[in-house]
Amino acid sequence: MRNDFYGDLRAQLETLEANGTYKHLRYLKSPVAARAEVEGFGEAIVLCSNNYIGLADNPHIVKAAKESLDRYGAGASSVRFICGTFDIHRELEENIADFLGMEASLTYSSCWAANTGVIPALLAPGDAVISDELNHASIIDGCRATAKGVTRAVYRHADMADLEKRLRETTECGTVIIVTDGVFSVEAMEGDIAPLPEIVALAKKYFALVMVDDSYATGVIGDTGRGTAEYFDMTEGIDIN
Repeated sequence: MRNDFYGDLRAQLETLEANGTYKHLRYLKSPVAARAEVEGFGEAIVLCSNNYIGLADNPHIVKAAKESLDRYGAGASSVRFICGTFDIHRELEENIADFLGMEASLTYSSCWAANTGVIPALLAPGDAVISDELNHASIIDGCRATAKGVTRAVYRHADMADLEKRLRETTECGTVIIVTDGVFSVEAMEGDIAPLPEIVALAKKYFALVMVDDSYATGVIGDTGRGTAEYFDMTEGIDIN
């Protein structure tokens, strides 16, 4: 006998509502800033957005966005590899690469899209990825999405002895990537900074690559906001940032 799908779904929703765990959306009536107008609540202090350095409502960025709308229209109307890449995409990526001191850059719609796109694309069967246990969920999903035959290892948070153990266990693998948050946030909830110099030293010792997710560091730490590498005054050793 088939289940009563809609009846069961309705019952689940009612249970969530009764338990106070049903998610009710909050509707903003102003730009996302340190303070924002929330429908039904008035002005509220915003502590849950990613607008860490105030770019979402920066007047210069808003002005540039309006000018871009006039020049390029309201959207790309296609994915990038078909006909959705504009010259300003190239300009942005060249500027990002220059800012971070990297050879090149590629923009994604979100950090989640980047981690779940980049990590599986770089690793093939016989390779390995080694991840800090408190990495962001998007990194974890990126590791899970790698091909069958890719070794996935996890080391204890910021524990260099445990990382070295995982590196020794993957010496027979082809490409080995160590992936870490620069500044830990969502899972760790501590805001601690990855021991990047030690990670890079171990990567060199075991011929591994280093990938740093600096989503919570770029624009925030380092003398000029260039993130974790600048914070540690490192000019090399990071392969993917």
